[in-house]
Amino acid sequence: MQKFALILFLLGLFVTGLLGTETRLLFFWPGCALIGLAGLIAVLRWKLRVSFQPSDWCLLSVAALAGYVGWRAWVSPVEVYAREDAAVLLTCFVAYLMTVTAASDPKWRLGIVCVLLVLVAGNLTAGWLNFKGRWDFHLVPGFSRSFPPGRIGGFFNNPNHLAAFLSFAAFLSTGVMLFARIHIASRLLLGFGILAMLAGMALTVSRAAMLGFAVGALVFLLLTLWIVWCTRRSLFKWLVIALLLVGGAVGGALYKVNEESMLTRQLATPLGEDMRVHIWRATLAQHADSPWIGVGSRMFYEGGITHRDPEASAQTGNALFAHNEYLQTMADYGWAGLTLVVLVMLTHLLNGLRFLRWFAAEKFPATGMLGSNSLALTIGSIAALLATLVHAVFEFHGHIPITAVLGAVLLGLLASPGIESEVFKPRRIWGLRFIMKIAMLAASAAMIAAAAVFGTADGYAALARVEGKRGETAKGLVHFERAVEIDPRNAILAYQHGLALMDSIKSNMTKDAYLRTVDACVRELTRATALNPDNYLYQLALADALDAAGKHDDAMAAIQRALTLAPLYEEPRLALGMHYHRLKDFEQAEFAYLWAGQAKALNPEGTTNWLDNYRELLRQTALMAEQERAARIQQQGR
Repeated sequence: MQKFALILFLLGLFVTGLLGTETRLLFFWPGCALIGLAGLIAVLRWKLRVSFQPSDWCLLSVAALAGYVGWRAWVSPVEVYAREDAAVLLTCFVAYLMTVTAASDPKWRLGIVCVLLVLVAGNLTAGWLNFKGRWDFHLVPGFSRSFPPGRIGGFFNNPNHLAAFLSFAAFLSTGVMLFARIHIASRLLLGFGILAMLAGMALTVSRAAMLGFAVGALVFLLLTLWIVWCTRRSLFKWLVIALLLVGGAVGGALYKVNEESMLTRQLATPLGEDMRVHIWRATLAQHADSPWIGVGSRMFYEGGITHRDPEASAQTGNALFAHNEYLQTMADYGWAGLTLVVLVMLTHLLNGLRFLRWFAAEKFPATGMLGSNSLALTIGSIAALLATLVHAVFEFHGHIPITAVLGAVLLGLLASPGIESEVFKPRRIWGLRFIMKIAMLAASAAMIAAAAVFGTADGYAALARVEGKRGETAKGLVHFERAVEIDPRNAILAYQHGLALMDSIKSNMTKDAYLRTVDACVRELTRATALNPDNYLYQLALADALDAAGKHDDAMAAIQRALTLAPLYEEPRLALGMHYHRLKDFEQAEFAYLWAGQAKALNPEGTTNWLDNYRELLRQTALMAEQERAARIQQQGR
């Protein structure tokens, strides 16, 4: 059963690496289910063969963080948003415990590295397709990558997240290449693979990832030099020379290859004008609403709109994420959440350094062997973790399932790195391991249930959206109805279903069919606003439906709520103008349209805007004035 659980775990990592590469959960559910099933089988086995005992202090810190984030997700204002963090959290929790227990044997841990290498090959192949012009390539037929052309993404929508993934794989692979007990041919292949990963990182043109990688590389270098100094001091001089030559050659080559693209990006988006500064201001403003425990899981989806920085460019779209994992944690989970995150990182990094001290003080003098799989993975994990922590100052890859799960695996490697000593023996905390087993059982069962229920609903909704794009409206509505029936508390599905109903209204419909469709649309959008009262787009869609139903006062109330939620945006001001326009209150409509033109956040180019509607208003008023003049002339003629 333990081997079967480990095979499922590796398969779950592989599937998550293929599909769990974006913030939405749609394609993450299969990997979530597989990792959950692996955790369930492992915990039902109860007593697993564990090669190395984990640090109970590491386990305790992870339990505290998981418990706190789980509680905040449970009580968060918008269930469907909290569900996204909860699904990733549970998967990371189970992956972490699988790494410190069932996968504690170094051979199985090398299996994790092998899975990463296969995923690296797939991502680089997909990146080659991007580079050949297929910038919209997506692994799933019928879907496409939405990131603008010019930077490779592999299986990821965002190139910054591909860079984070390659950074994880590169440091673990470098550790294995230098210190693991493997054949020389395998070392050469790994060396070639690492160069390919670095080239892939260069093609993502991710400045933050490269900064993080530079920090991780420096840490890796210092740890390697320290280990060699403590064990094989005679090799220290030659190692320094080799590292300087190889590092200088590789670094210079990568810089030269990447120089033009980096310069082009710097000219297009200078660091001094980076939009992240404005996003961070909005994040801090949301944090001020609830500084200690945060406003709720992923509530920056709405907070970034309500607290938008007035100095941001009017053409800058909604941020959705803070582009800084620490600020995002403060906004969503408060100081308490950030403190627990820092505690988790410190306990695991210190435990990894503790292993290195033990290896140099006890293991090497007893064996005389520098080659060690555990040493390789520990040094690689410390460097990779620090690299991603630096990268997280500028990105949100902790919200991407595969990079989050790999982060949990790194923590698991550091929680039980392989210490075998009475002097360095970890202290036990009574009852903690029993509690962790029960928690793993509950988490695994919840993951499987969530994938079965929510994953099925998301699948029906995705199918409905694809059919809507094809013009198959009737089929799409049937699948939307099925989706909301399975997952009735999903505000996003209710909203999308309401929009699909609105789009199904045709000019040739009978009056009864029209009234039934409008009534159904009002019901769904009312339900969406009840499930998520903080989204201004839901309020505006409801206002359109209420106007169509003749409930103009209720429509005005919905528009007013949208104006409160998005005070700087053109969209709700434009909706106000269109509302007055429908009522033929042209004076108020003109005022609202001109007010919309002064918004600090304009609608994207190519979408409905205030100027087109204002021109239509002027055309209609001119036409009406002409008709009135003609009517007066005709009356005078009589």
